[in-house]
Amino acid sequence: DLSNPDAPTFSWSGASMQTRVDGTGLSIVLDGASEIWFQIEVDGALTGTFQTTGGMQTYPLATGLPQGPHDVRVIRRNEGFFGNVSFQGFEPAEGAALIESPTPHARAIEFIGDSITCGYGVEGPDEFCNFSGDTETVVATYAFITAENVGADAHFIAYSGKGVHQNYGGNTDELMPALYQRTLTGDAGSQWDFSSFTPDAVVINLGTNDFSAAIDGAAFSADYVGLLATVRQNYPAATIVAVTWAHWGAGNEDLVHDAVATFADPNVLETQFSIDGADGWGCDYHPSAVTHQKLGAQLTALLESELGW
Repeated sequence: DLSNPDAPTFSWSGASMQTRVDGTGLSIVLDGASEIWFQIEVDGALTGTFQTTGGMQTYPLATGLPQGPHDVRVIRRNEGFFGNVSFQGFEPAEGAALIESPTPHARAIEFIGDSITCGYGVEGPDEFCNFSGDTETVVATYAFITAENVGADAHFIAYSGKGVHQNYGGNTDELMPALYQRTLTGDAGSQWDFSSFTPDAVVINLGTNDFSAAIDGAAFSADYVGLLATVRQNYPAATIVAVTWAHWGAGNEDLVHDAVATFADPNVLETQFSIDGADGWGCDYHPSAVTHQKLGAQLTALLESELGW
């Protein structure tokens, strides 16, 4: 949200701030909700995390760096319902200075998903832990891995429990197609300007929550067609990838197949994801880090093949 250009506000997973500093250290100033986890990356390596404490605060990102230029990125690990945060600026250490930083990515991908794309429980020890902010991170997901593999900027429009036609358990409050329109997850009035970000590819990974309860298959397929139409209207040239999951069962996968066939757009692809239980689990039977790595490799190969990356 750029209504205050001096303090951009954000809520979606994976929102990031990046700069280049010439010197030995750097901090960031953030304002907003507490208990939101962020990832620190220095010169391409993940170096640590921090959790917001609420209000206007300064958080150290790096100290004792070798003299010279360093690229630093700060990435929001947690999803939108944790609250909004505004970026107030970077503060170089004494004797350091911010210097020109080139645009880091020439490609772009948008991911539309649920808890799997958010990284729910991915850093949990097993399937028996429950949700917590410290075990959720988009940085360990198939989506983030894919974007890094192909050198793409990425938007992660994802929210746990959400679906296309119905949410987890059959609830229909604020479905993903409605949330998809927002700049700030919890603010229905903050409508996103789709001309401000033009992805080369859009990956739709939805349906798991829809199929958690009894569902009207025809209505689901119709709503999926509607989502495809919205994405295509927003991005006329993008390659769209519709993800299905083997554990849904053939009947439910067919509902996505039917939607794609009905939409009849040659630039809409499908790919099937699967989970091998031997690769372990994250919290509440969500995919493990190993599974996400495998899925990231699979999606990377598909995009490289189809887009010539």
